[in-house]
Amino acid sequence: HTAYAGYEGLVNLAEQISNGMKFYGKSSEFGVPPIGAFEDRLRSECEEKKIKPTASKSALRTPHSALRIDPLKHSPSMGAAIALQGIHRALPIIHGAQGCTFLGKVLLTKHFREPIALASTKLFVEDVVMGSEGKLSTTVQGFIEKNNPDLIGVLSSGLSEVKGDDVAAAINRVTGQGSGVKVIHVATPDFEGGLETGYARAVEAIIGIAESPLSEPSPQGGRANAKKQINVIVGSHLTPADVSELKDIVASFGLRAIFLPDLSALDGSRQGLSPLAEGGTTMGEVRTMGVSELTVAIGMSMEPAAKLLQQKFGIAYRMFEGMSGLRDTDAFMETLSQFSGMAMPETYARQRRVLVDGMRDAHFYFGGRNICMALESDLAVQISKSLEEMGASVELAVISTLSDAVDRIRAREVVIGDLFSLQGRFDLIISNSHAEETAKKLGVPLYQIGFPVYKVLGYTSKVGIGYRGTLNLVNEVGNLLMEHHA
Repeated sequence: HTAYAGYEGLVNLAEQISNGMKFYGKSSEFGVPPIGAFEDRLRSECEEKKIKPTASKSALRTPHSALRIDPLKHSPSMGAAIALQGIHRALPIIHGAQGCTFLGKVLLTKHFREPIALASTKLFVEDVVMGSEGKLSTTVQGFIEKNNPDLIGVLSSGLSEVKGDDVAAAINRVTGQGSGVKVIHVATPDFEGGLETGYARAVEAIIGIAESPLSEPSPQGGRANAKKQINVIVGSHLTPADVSELKDIVASFGLRAIFLPDLSALDGSRQGLSPLAEGGTTMGEVRTMGVSELTVAIGMSMEPAAKLLQQKFGIAYRMFEGMSGLRDTDAFMETLSQFSGMAMPETYARQRRVLVDGMRDAHFYFGGRNICMALESDLAVQISKSLEEMGASVELAVISTLSDAVDRIRAREVVIGDLFSLQGRFDLIISNSHAEETAKKLGVPLYQIGFPVYKVLGYTSKVGIGYRGTLNLVNEVGNLLMEHHA
């Protein structure tokens, strides 16, 4: 009954905003978390996780305000949707309003420059008020009948999570009808975690549905049929070209690898349009993961998934914080060499020599440079370690959410914040395409990496891991530094 139109309406609106600010200013009197409680909670979480400074004396700092002016964080549902693009004939469905899916699909399409399989339950006001579990069941059943996917991932949104929908019960009603289609639920509320979080949860959910078929003995007995087979669980920070590079490296050691998810399916090789994700890891391959003899997890966010495979099937795992830089690539090659019993192929020994030469050529342009990063945690760890090897100093690293990878970032200061937190004097900013305006304001060159990257061509075909990818990174960053600070 309050008018907001015209001059009188503007006064009414201003008055109500003012009253709201006064209320939250005195909110502690009413038992409401005051402004600043967010920061307090983050600090307590840091203490619980026992986060300590890294060797480069980095310090975790929470933002001065819970306000986000130029967001760096993306919805966890987008991360889960990316993971499901690497599963053959999979379909992610976001349980929420149509806009929640539409805007995410636009951003994913701009980044990968590929058709993205993503659907929505398209909740309207009446669905939210009257109950939306039935809408979810009907939507999932409709896609099963029309498209017959091998896997459906139901991703929750902030709307469905706050409303409190019983997604598990709705899924059970569908799977109980004997369709044979695997349906998983991945909790991805917008208010909890970020892109990396949702991606990791989706990978764990896929592993979670693998039951006895994975552990059935082979005709030869035990794991004999899977000798020389490994699982490779890749993080959200790798590009499709990175995954293709990993495939080539593993195959050169005579090993068979099951990649989960296989993001190389988004390398541009898809032909035509399909409502389902095409290419990638098949559900049949997922079933064979339990008879592998080793799991390689790339990125700290992938370690829980590797532990899940260990708990279910007794598979040993090795976690790599990153797959870029001389030290980490050497460790990866050594692991493959020990497991396969083969020496590193001459192709990669040559690539290593070329990388060392390239690092020597470029080190002059990196030494003493102050660099700022705004990335997801796993990618921040990987890039900061490579820069450290080149003698550059990461003065500030901004990440979107708190994670276990925080204390592994090589930076003087680590901030949980947004792109507005990029303040100071730097020689280079490393972030996604959304940081372009911030870089212009600071008068600093921008190296675009992470998600999303849509203002330069060829990002998904760019290799940034291994010896060859590290050399690409060194040369590209070195060229920017040389051009702007020669």
